[in-house]
Amino acid sequence: MSKEPLVLKVIDRFVKPFLSKSLNYSHIREILKLKLLMDNRRLPINAKVNAKKEGKEAKRSMLVMCITYFGVGIFIAALQLMSNTFGANILAFAGLIFMLFSVYISEFSAILLDTTEKSFYGALPISHNEINAAKNIHIAYYIGIIAFSMMMPSVIAAVIFHGALYGFIFALICIALTIFCLHLAGMLYYLLLKIFSGERLKDILSGFQVFVTIALILAYQIVPRLINFAEFSKSDMVFSPFMFIIPSAWFSSVFKVFLGAAAWYHYALSGVAVLVFVLIEIVYNKKVMPEFEGELDKLTETARESKSLSVFSKFMCRIFSKDEQENAFMKLVLIQISRNRDMKLKLYPQLANALILPFIILLSQLSRSGGFTGLITTVRESRWTLALLYSVGLTSSVLYTIISQSGNKESLLFYQVLPIENLSKCIRAGVKVVLFRYITPVFMILSTMFIAICGIKALPDIVLAYIAFIFITSFEIRISSWVLPFSTETVTNNAGYNMLMFFINMIVLGGAGFLHIFFLNTILLQVLGIVVMIAANLVLWKFFMNKKYVIARE
Repeated sequence: MSKEPLVLKVIDRFVKPFLSKSLNYSHIREILKLKLLMDNRRLPINAKVNAKKEGKEAKRSMLVMCITYFGVGIFIAALQLMSNTFGANILAFAGLIFMLFSVYISEFSAILLDTTEKSFYGALPISHNEINAAKNIHIAYYIGIIAFSMMMPSVIAAVIFHGALYGFIFALICIALTIFCLHLAGMLYYLLLKIFSGERLKDILSGFQVFVTIALILAYQIVPRLINFAEFSKSDMVFSPFMFIIPSAWFSSVFKVFLGAAAWYHYALSGVAVLVFVLIEIVYNKKVMPEFEGELDKLTETARESKSLSVFSKFMCRIFSKDEQENAFMKLVLIQISRNRDMKLKLYPQLANALILPFIILLSQLSRSGGFTGLITTVRESRWTLALLYSVGLTSSVLYTIISQSGNKESLLFYQVLPIENLSKCIRAGVKVVLFRYITPVFMILSTMFIAICGIKALPDIVLAYIAFIFITSFEIRISSWVLPFSTETVTNNAGYNMLMFFINMIVLGGAGFLHIFFLNTILLQVLGIVVMIAANLVLWKFFMNKKYVIARE
């Protein structure tokens, strides 16, 4: 008999007392136990491992997640050194909200919207409310670990620099913010489920993912600029009406109320925090929780599926793959992605990230450049902006990880019946789909902006950057994710790994961008760099990307 997860005992003590008496907790507990057990077994479908190794892999994944977010939290903790504690906490809580919403949407929304369990639980005496409660506790478990790992350095810093009481209140507010983000996200999804239905609902959900991702990124950049940033260097801040639309400002005001020296607007903002929090909890528990699972039935409605590829997709397959088998696999991957709602819910926000991040970096320099005219001059004259071209490849490894996952174990049967021993062409096809169908259009948009501003003289730099980041991201995918498309089970606690790969990509691509900017600064060197990178790509794809991949056939 397997050892019972410790988290269940924690839930017994701290979560059970707050659940509605109408819910059968024993049912919820058994569902959670099953979900946690399955999380420990999220390994490549074709992997032959024992139960002990499954547990080790799960623990290793959890450890990577904790370490990664703890590292992010160290940077947030540095804000506690500021004398302006109100402004510091506005930024710290904004970072927490941003990360929690981003992770929720990209990693856990598919769990919330999952309908595959209904066929199993529907045959059991388990209510929709109990299924939904188990889902939310399951998501809250991982989100809570992320929040704990990320904010622990700030709590420690708060205790050291401001005292135990300050640190205790800081920790309580972090907990409240985590609950706030979880339930607000659930309410937003419930609203979409309530308004729309059928295939329209699926399209709206995909668009919503992208919209929220863009909105979060924009908000994270714009919010500090809505308040006079110069005020952050002072011991206190001048009130701004914009604080009433910034959730992190609401919760930051609680410190002023509890610890004294509060102005009238601190009381007002604290009141908004309490009011909004209470309203969300009432609506969520009285309306969203009882009805959510019932609304999910709309996602099971059948509708017409797209059976043909777009003209661009067909053109891309023809251009980037001359091999007949590889070409067929590319088309297969594209069709599968177009029909897999859960995959698109993860894929599109990452693409939105890749598209908007370079523009956010540019806009962050707007004030330093003296407006849009100065910014255009900076782009035209400063070579550092070329680094933005490399930033497009930051999410490539994450994108391939997404398309390598599948919720259907039977997907391996497809590969087992293929009359092909070496399946490396299948993997190559998946990598090419990521690079050329999804990343390349983003790069083309950014390149068009550079050519519009800098003229045709920017073309050698653009070509060199494109060939270079194709080589780097292909190599990284090859050494980190050499698995078949749709061949691994969806991993619940994969947020840490994705974040880690993002940081690794940032370092490697940043280094490549540095070399390009400062050393390849003449047309002759740029042409030489293009020739070298073309040769490097040819060698990579001819030999290294052809590593034999064989699976067990039953």
